[in-house]
Amino acid sequence: MDTVHSTIELLEDGMPRILPPSENGVFQAVLTLPEANAALVSAISAFIDRPVRSVMLRQNVLPSRDIAAKQEEHDINCVVDGEDGDQCGVEMQAHKMEGDNLGNDHRNAKWRSIFNLCDLHSNQPGRGKRYGDYSRSYQVMVCNYRAFTAGSRLVERYTMRTPEGTELCDAITAVFIDLTKAEGIASKPVCEMADIEQWAVFFALADDPAYRRVISEIAKTKEGIAVANETLQQISQNPDERARYRSRRIALLDREHDLAAARADVREEYEPIIAQKDVEIADKVAKIAGKDAEIAGKDAEIEALRAQLKSQSTSED
Repeated sequence: MDTVHSTIELLEDGMPRILPPSENGVFQAVLTLPEANAALVSAISAFIDRPVRSVMLRQNVLPSRDIAAKQEEHDINCVVDGEDGDQCGVEMQAHKMEGDNLGNDHRNAKWRSIFNLCDLHSNQPGRGKRYGDYSRSYQVMVCNYRAFTAGSRLVERYTMRTPEGTELCDAITAVFIDLTKAEGIASKPVCEMADIEQWAVFFALADDPAYRRVISEIAKTKEGIAVANETLQQISQNPDERARYRSRRIALLDREHDLAAARADVREEYEPIIAQKDVEIADKVAKIAGKDAEIAGKDAEIEALRAQLKSQSTSED
């Protein structure tokens, strides 16, 4: 599994001293706890690349307190700059989706993003509105792994455009943020980092002692990250939050174990069948090759007879 962390400092219980903000539940808590509103405003502004004055959470106003909750539930759904403002859905993709890898360019995650974006946009109240009056919708995927095989940028933004670049509309925007770029960004002077770069460094590396100085410098220059970092420190000291994190981690490990066991069971059941089928196919291929050789021999005999008949015909003439 891809990771952006290097040397995580562990406590006696084997847990990180500072919980990783790139983990779904921690990510959501850092941005949606009531005391973290300034962090949420700053992060959303960086995610959608425009000034944001206020952010109103909806549906999942507070992070889930159910320790058995699936990680897919940890999304942020919000409206910016007023009740009728543009809407934004944010998801921390902490782990690769099942079946996704660099070989298929993580298309499941990308298709999921488009599904979520279209669902978000089409579920707006529409009575009495013209289509041009609908709010714009953003779907942000913060990926804790490399999601684009050909891309090398921290942020990929997609709107509806023709191949030549002509825009149909700016009603929907899909945003992908690649946290694997954070270590390279962290080597830059903080004063040269863009807002989204600072947030990427925070989410990817705030739990790594090797980057504690960089995180501290970023927090001094950006209020939103200072609030997020303080919230992260408080969460990491809270026994209940650590228990929730441990429960989610165990649930993830259990799921990965079950998937591995299921794959092993499938292999054990079907590999003998596949091996037998391979033998049968090899036998049929050998028989076909024999028939091909026999046909080639017959063709050669026919050609020889044709040549003989042609020679006799020429002699008689």
